[in-house]
Amino acid sequence: MFEKTVQEARLLSPLNDFKLVTQPIEIRKDPLTGRRCRINLERAKRPKQAAKTTDMENIVEASLAKCFFCAENLEKMTPMFPEDFPERRIKVGTACIFPNLFPFGGFHAVGVFSNDHHLDPNQFSPKLLEDCFKGCLRYFEQVHERYPEIKYWHINWNYMPPAAASIIHPHVQLTADPDPTSRLQEFIRSSRSYFDREGSNYWSDLVEAERNKKERFIGETGSAVWITSFAPEGNSEVVAVFTGISAMTNLKKRGLGDFCGGLSRILKGYYVLGVQSFNMTTFSGPCDEDLSEYYLLNAKLVSRPNPKRFYTSDDGFMEKLHHESVVETMPETLAEKLREHF
Repeated sequence: MFEKTVQEARLLSPLNDFKLVTQPIEIRKDPLTGRRCRINLERAKRPKQAAKTTDMENIVEASLAKCFFCAENLEKMTPMFPEDFPERRIKVGTACIFPNLFPFGGFHAVGVFSNDHHLDPNQFSPKLLEDCFKGCLRYFEQVHERYPEIKYWHINWNYMPPAAASIIHPHVQLTADPDPTSRLQEFIRSSRSYFDREGSNYWSDLVEAERNKKERFIGETGSAVWITSFAPEGNSEVVAVFTGISAMTNLKKRGLGDFCGGLSRILKGYYVLGVQSFNMTTFSGPCDEDLSEYYLLNAKLVSRPNPKRFYTSDDGFMEKLHHESVVETMPETLAEKLREHF
């Protein structure tokens, strides 16, 4: 299931008096899709011509001015759902869900976690996450009730500007579409092919293999199993696999608390590791079908560069154009460090 090859780069390094240096590069293949990634731990040491400090306090302070999502502005500066929806804005606990002012889909909403303008990753408690995600599920249900063809639901999270968040105030973005995204379609199609070929569920097999190997297995929170990716698409990549369910429809009855409890632990682990920016998304099957025979609901997180006045992006030509990620964190080491929080 886990396939890799190792290349060796040889060079006379100015960092070692121009003596011969060799660097191993692992080329790993994703067990489901066959997509490749390249891992070289030495790349973490490469110089980056960027600001030395994150200057986080100044970044947060500057973003406070006229923040749309802060309590004094939210009601007058964010849009509302149209009259055919039962609620103008959806509120659960401190969370508030409303339409995206600049959407890239017919059903694109925003979920603000709380009145706090900035939260570090270790400050997202299970309850804070669960209240927001409950609101997200309520939005999806209201959309599907009115538009039954809108059956692919995603919770997406860009945390801080290096992860493409245009607003610092913590929030998630909800997208609902009649068709799966390109990556979700690839996951579902490849999972079906694996089932037809092997006679079993790839995601269940993956969880069992990782649980037995213990190299990339992090832990379990009820129905959510947390592992690091064998062939990651980004640094510090973590995957959650939900046992027995293929779509977010089922989360309300089973698994939402499990997910939020585990996600809170992962974010605490990220914080300890120094991660200050990340992306997260969910990959859900159609809300009106049960694909659990061959596909399981899953979610993915990747870290992004820390906020600075300017920085070196972790997305370059290899990622954007060749669709092969170049990674400088070892999944097995990441799992070992995150496991401490489970």
